[in-house]
Amino acid sequence: MNKHQQSGMTTLLITSMLLIVALLFSLASYKNLFYQIKRTQNEVLARQAHWAAEGGLECGFAAIQDAGSISGARPTFIDCKRTLNLADVDVDDNYIKSEYDNISNKLVKKKIKLSSRLAGAIQARSDLELIGDYDIYPDVENINSNGQYECVSIRYSNNFFYEKGGNEIGSEHLTVFNPKENGPYIGFPADAICAEKTDLSFKTSTTDSTKINLKADFVHDSDFDPFESFFGDKRSELDNIRKEFILISGSIDSTGDSTCGKKIKAAFDSIINKDKKVWVTGDCDLGTGSDLPQDSDPKVLVIENGIIAKWASVNFTGSVYHLIDPTVYSVSDLISKWELMPTKVQIHHLVEINSVYIDGGSFNTTGGIVFDTPGGLTTINGGMVLSYDRGTNPLPINNKISWQEGSWHDF
Repeated sequence: MNKHQQSGMTTLLITSMLLIVALLFSLASYKNLFYQIKRTQNEVLARQAHWAAEGGLECGFAAIQDAGSISGARPTFIDCKRTLNLADVDVDDNYIKSEYDNISNKLVKKKIKLSSRLAGAIQARSDLELIGDYDIYPDVENINSNGQYECVSIRYSNNFFYEKGGNEIGSEHLTVFNPKENGPYIGFPADAICAEKTDLSFKTSTTDSTKINLKADFVHDSDFDPFESFFGDKRSELDNIRKEFILISGSIDSTGDSTCGKKIKAAFDSIINKDKKVWVTGDCDLGTGSDLPQDSDPKVLVIENGIIAKWASVNFTGSVYHLIDPTVYSVSDLISKWELMPTKVQIHHLVEINSVYIDGGSFNTTGGIVFDTPGGLTTINGGMVLSYDRGTNPLPINNKISWQEGSWHDF
């Protein structure tokens, strides 16, 4: 083999080896490239799953905001699941959780803060005294893990007293039933069950009111303030809130067209009062209550800085809010004011030095009743059938829901 042939073979061998090395590097590079492509695809799928799940959080958040409560929104979570093709949307311990498991699995959850409407068919910042027979179809707050509702019959901040009246022995009771269908909110199921319900029935002629067995549907909350929950704004905005109502002065007249009840009815019947909202300032003697409007239109009645007297039973479709500012209207000694009330003849035995509301019958308010009268005493003697129906209060629900700081994109 001559020198030229040897040189050619050497060149061919070196070239082949270089090509093999280059091929090996190429194969290694392609393997890494394929890995990166697959990793990128997986990352894309993971992000798709993540944002689909994030969409479930937003959908659940909007549902709660629209319903005003977690329990009210829960039946609509299925729409979020169907629309976004999610495996689950639910709330547990104020965490909205959303799960996607289609092309990739992703579970996300974020915590929410609720400062929505306070639940309670009756709410009292005064001392509250009930005497006689009471049937209450309550409001609801949340739903527990067993599918039962946390019902709220009465929310009170100070003292609560229950006493028997003068009815036939064995008939007196304080009984809470399951909420009415569509009562706490539209769509509330007919077969809903309260987790706990107070049921007091007395078979003997004596009862120690200090030993009554109240259940969890009676909520003692020493710090609660119903104002913002009811009106949807702060107390500092009271003057602006008042402007949205038909304003009238209270009355203690017992006859004629100037009784408090007739003035209230005329205000509700006014053609300019399309929203059915009346605000009374001053003492209000309602007599038998027969002068109050008896129509079925949702309405809200506010009585501010005045005592209220009534002595017979009456139904009222709507909500009643009794508001007293003790710095403006002192409740420390109201005896002289009660002496001027004509209805004192029927209820004189119930008058105490700090009595702000005395009802010798019942005020069956379908939209609930709020006694925002700190320092006062509210007394109802006779009984009540309160079938709570949130829809009979024309004020918009105060839906305040926000993401817990640090739990969402709050940067």
